[in-house]
Amino acid sequence: MEEFIYNINDISKLKDNVKAFSLLTKENKLDILEKVKEIRTDIIGQFLHDAYALEHDKQVQKAIKKLLFRLKTVGVRVEELKVEGESVLRKIEEKREHRGLMSNYDADGTRMAMVAFEAKRNTYVLVHSLLHFSKGLLELANAPVDGEGLKQIIAEYLKGSMKPFTVVEVAPRYASYLMEEASSLSGRYVEEVKQMKIFSARLGGQVQKPIDIYTLEIPNDTETLSTERILSNELFERFSITWDTLEDDKKQYEEIGGSSTIVLPPYMVEEKRQEFFKGLMENITLKPSIPLMKRLMEDYAYIFHSLGGFNAYKGLMEVLKETDGPEKTLLFFVKKVLEPKKEQQTGLIVNPYDQV
Repeated sequence: MEEFIYNINDISKLKDNVKAFSLLTKENKLDILEKVKEIRTDIIGQFLHDAYALEHDKQVQKAIKKLLFRLKTVGVRVEELKVEGESVLRKIEEKREHRGLMSNYDADGTRMAMVAFEAKRNTYVLVHSLLHFSKGLLELANAPVDGEGLKQIIAEYLKGSMKPFTVVEVAPRYASYLMEEASSLSGRYVEEVKQMKIFSARLGGQVQKPIDIYTLEIPNDTETLSTERILSNELFERFSITWDTLEDDKKQYEEIGGSSTIVLPPYMVEEKRQEFFKGLMENITLKPSIPLMKRLMEDYAYIFHSLGGFNAYKGLMEVLKETDGPEKTLLFFVKKVLEPKKEQQTGLIVNPYDQV
């Protein structure tokens, strides 16, 4: 603390000092302000001005204003605080109500995320986004809505009429995080998301980033659901993976087993398929999907938890702890795309290995 006060009058450390001050506790901030009240320089005036811009606690703000007024009265040059014309969104308070929604993916690999900020009493800013599994943020729109309108919108989403497209309520900060993450992936709506982050960073909620999903509480006696049963759940029903070389890979996969006149033994076919999948997972077009699959698993774990599916949540957490967990899950969906549905064969060629 003493070192901080010693350096506070150093213009070269102004930005660092302001940043450091913003990270302190309320008590430490008030203590520092008390100790620097006798310093009367342009630099301390600039420090107080910049610190005020990052401060949200009213008591600390009041103390800073008091010091700035004192500096003015003794002739120290002080830049005016920019409080007039400030965006309503900058004044979001923790006591106000904010809502967040998230869905699972549909057949096109898209899902929605929505966050509603209460800008002032009974007036909300609704931000709706469309996110793609591998392409990121596709659409972003916002509109004002009153409290009753917001309740109707959320009720419509949550009533479950769009199954297996499922929407759950999530922490508002996490809903906004999904938009920020997707924008970073797509490179779209960068400025809009940047502006949104100014006020979304103040939002609360137990889950603010993916790491928080791992610490959600579940009953001690919760059993772990198998991966096969989890991935067979209707939440995953419509999700499908795609990649650039899909059609060529599908043809190559269908050719495994020999030509129309040569039928390989089942064990040889299986060996060839395993080699094929191994090479496919190392393909430069599919490898980038592994971290994306990890994020999908984390978000689906959050959805399961929100729905009370604690055994599925626990099962996904176990898979995520495995080094190759996301890769194995991605392979499951790759196989789902490549392996044709079993149909009754009507041709004349008979597989001799099936005649047992």
